[in-house]
Amino acid sequence: MNNYKKLLFFLEEEERNFQHLIRAMQALSEYFPLDDTFFSKLTDEQIDILDRFIFRFTKTVDSIGKRLFPELLNVLGERDEDMFFRDMLNRLEKIGILNRVEDWNSYRERRNSLTHEYPEPDSAKTAMLLDAYEKSFELITLFERIKTLLAQKTDIVMAAYSPPDVSTLPHATMSEKM
Repeated sequence: MNNYKKLLFFLEEEERNFQHLIRAMQALSEYFPLDDTFFSKLTDEQIDILDRFIFRFTKTVDSIGKRLFPELLNVLGERDEDMFFRDMLNRLEKIGILNRVEDWNSYRERRNSLTHEYPEPDSAKTAMLLDAYEKSFELITLFERIKTLLAQKTDIVMAAYSPPDVSTLPHATMSEKM
């Protein structure tokens, strides 16, 4: 499989990841605003929704970093074979995909905080969850930026693609009780 086909495969895969992530965001947003007791009174349905959102957020961050970024740089002729991940991030910032390398690091940090069980108070867990929810909007914007750059610099255009409509999704909110 040549680099263009691999990149197109990864773009289509990421598109599906975002569709699933947005559905998980919609389900989670039904419980907004969240308060500091949210985690102490979860129903089985809410646990399933949380698990789905965390899985989709994690999978999206992982697949962009491990698969999409390297292949994107390959196709654009911006990747050296022995390039470290930090160097890839710097290159992505330089070509305008990332606003700042620190943004990507914040997605990874939030991913890690959601996937590991730390003895955090419920209010901290709620804050982390809402932060990941907000970062999901940023990831959607990042993906749109990737596709725009590819359309400008290559002949890769996603067939029958329509950007996800996130306009109906509320932004993360916490109850005033916190």
